[in-house]
Amino acid sequence: MNLPLVFIILPAVLSAASLVLRNRALYYRLALTFITLVLGITAFILASRTSNGGMILSSNESFTILGRSLNITYDVLPLIGIIYLVTCLWVASTFFYFPNEIFPALCVVYTALIIASLSIDPFLYSVLILFLANILFLPILSYSKFKHIKGRMRFLVFQMLSVFLILLAGWILAGGEITPVNENELFLSSILLGVGIALWLGVFPFHTWIPLLAEEVSFFPFGFLLTLLPVSGIIMLMKFLNSFAWLRDYAAFYPALQYLGAIMIFLGGIGAFFQKSIARMSAYTFVFGIGLLLCSVGFVPLASTDLVSAWIFPMILAFWSISIAYHDIVGYEKRQSIEILKGKFYEKPLHSVLFLTGFFSLAGIPFFSGYPSTLLLFSAASKLSPIFLIFILGGELFLILTCVRLLLRLSFRSGQNLVIPDKINIDRILIVLVILLNMVLGLFPSVFYKPLMTSIMKIFPLI
Repeated sequence: MNLPLVFIILPAVLSAASLVLRNRALYYRLALTFITLVLGITAFILASRTSNGGMILSSNESFTILGRSLNITYDVLPLIGIIYLVTCLWVASTFFYFPNEIFPALCVVYTALIIASLSIDPFLYSVLILFLANILFLPILSYSKFKHIKGRMRFLVFQMLSVFLILLAGWILAGGEITPVNENELFLSSILLGVGIALWLGVFPFHTWIPLLAEEVSFFPFGFLLTLLPVSGIIMLMKFLNSFAWLRDYAAFYPALQYLGAIMIFLGGIGAFFQKSIARMSAYTFVFGIGLLLCSVGFVPLASTDLVSAWIFPMILAFWSISIAYHDIVGYEKRQSIEILKGKFYEKPLHSVLFLTGFFSLAGIPFFSGYPSTLLLFSAASKLSPIFLIFILGGELFLILTCVRLLLRLSFRSGQNLVIPDKINIDRILIVLVILLNMVLGLFPSVFYKPLMTSIMKIFPLI
């Protein structure tokens, strides 16, 4: 069995071929949902049987294309399974939301390219693959009734600059996997790599494209992009750490990540609280989530890879919840003021709860998926300087105040009565399942987080 062929080439080809059926929306979406579901389940089955010794398979399968090899080990299969199941959730959502006909197929192609970026050797080419994925996704972001393109242009320019800087840093360090040639190259490559990744992930002060883009495009595809892009960027950063010993031993690297992540958390929390636009408020919440992941990488020497793993599930569920609820509650309204949320709980109770669930998870409210991860973050941060802890606590406090602000707006009655639908639509069942899953993750975190932690530790054994 050739794993790259099964999990990269085959889904990309099938999703591209499925565009022939795009006029038959039901069969088209069913086929893509089935493909992603089967791939996700297959990845977990292969990983579990191999780890239990129930199947004798090669520990590494490769596929050569254009002189570069795609390598997938069985240790990385649980992460691949999670990514495909997340894509399955988004594709299944297109039965009810965002009726763009090419979005489901591009979701699968984007996912295949993300997985290709994780498996390509030499790994520096992963930056080019991720850039290609973003370029292919740009037409979907352009599908909107909003005509402004400033956010899309800034997003594209920042991504191009990040590719240039990261590849330049890799070129400087070519042949220096053990130690750099000299201190000047070490400093220069670190600066190039840091700025490149900051541009890539939208890290302060290059975060401005995130709220700007949120106002100019449909929020549904924007949410999908902001779900997989940070995860892929963080994994790419961890690949750098795993491959370069000098980077792991560089004294200033981890504190820089910790403080940048803490600033992102504070910026996301305070930015969300003071926004009048719902799109910008939600976008700053995404900035908050990216800060959590970035800060978690900074704790790798202290907390191994546990903290990174602990935040992946809550962030994915929170971003999906906010995106789906936003699409239903706000839609394509050009007036994005928070005032339009008044009384929405009585008009759309389930989507209002879903919207709050996304914010509650990232804020670490008890009984939601982000609560155990927040406790783990505070436990690690308590060992560092008080200034660092103040930034994190300040961001958390402002995001909690944002949750209170949303709760008051959504529940503002204004003479409305609660609307109970005559029949239950299938999308309501999906929403309820995600809300329940979010709460189960908060109550029983080890059941879900531990397998992912084990997998990421095997993928990056040196960190």
